[in-house]
Amino acid sequence: MQLPKLEHPDRYTGLYVVDFGETASVGYTAEEVAMLLESEAYAHVKVYRIHHAYPDGRMELKGVPRERFQLETGLFFYRRELQAARRDFEEIRRLAEDAPPPCRAQLLLGVLPERARLRFVAGLAYPAEYEDDMARWMLDRQVSAGEYADGGIGRLESIRRDARVIDSAQLHAAADRRARTRDEVFAAVGRPVQRSA
Repeated sequence: MQLPKLEHPDRYTGLYVVDFGETASVGYTAEEVAMLLESEAYAHVKVYRIHHAYPDGRMELKGVPRERFQLETGLFFYRRELQAARRDFEEIRRLAEDAPPPCRAQLLLGVLPERARLRFVAGLAYPAEYEDDMARWMLDRQVSAGEYADGGIGRLESIRRDARVIDSAQLHAAADRRARTRDEVFAAVGRPVQRSA
């Protein structure tokens, strides 16, 4: 696979390389990769995440299975009191406005059934491929929400099944990491560099 020469290759860390067979393109977001994989024309492509890029242009890549792009996961913070859970919800929303997360995410505030010891939950749902990035984003902002926290694909499924959502907000990724529209992604197929990072 022949990769294009990049200006500032370090800015591409966390983005993706798509190997189309004859050509390869650098700089896709996970959401954009998912758009390609959902199409019949590009269902066969190979995808690599850029884990590290060096000033001389070398990159550490890791293959990502296509199934990973079809999953969502979540991170949840539980409280005994609704007011405390609402504060967690508002704090995460404020943090996302000040320093946008690495990907789009749904922020939610929910109420679990009465049998739950910690009935109120504030949480985030986002593409599974961003699990490490979201954890880093939360750690870097020293989020200390909830009396108890958990997460994962299965936990997101159970929250969606059991919780009554009383508030939600869409969080948008940082401008340089926002997914383009489907039309923009497909129109740019074949360009060796997908975005100037």
